[in-house]
Amino acid sequence: MHVETQGETIRELTSRVQAEYAEMPGLSVTMPQAQRLLGFDRQTCDVVLRALTARGFLRRTAQGRYVRH
Repeated sequence: MHVETQGETIRELTSRVQAEYAEMPGLSVTMPQAQRLLGFDRQTCDVVLRALTARGFLRRTAQGRYVRH
């Protein structure tokens, strides 16, 4: 699947999300909060957060929050 948001590739978007987490230590967001914060549609946000979780950069808590691993 190839998802783009305003011309940005998933690689660029994952880098952007990593930068957000680096700038805001302790950031803990749910999927809807991440969508609003990042300005991504649900599908794009899901792909990006799953990619960062698979890489071990993020983890999803039992409460459904995405936090830095």
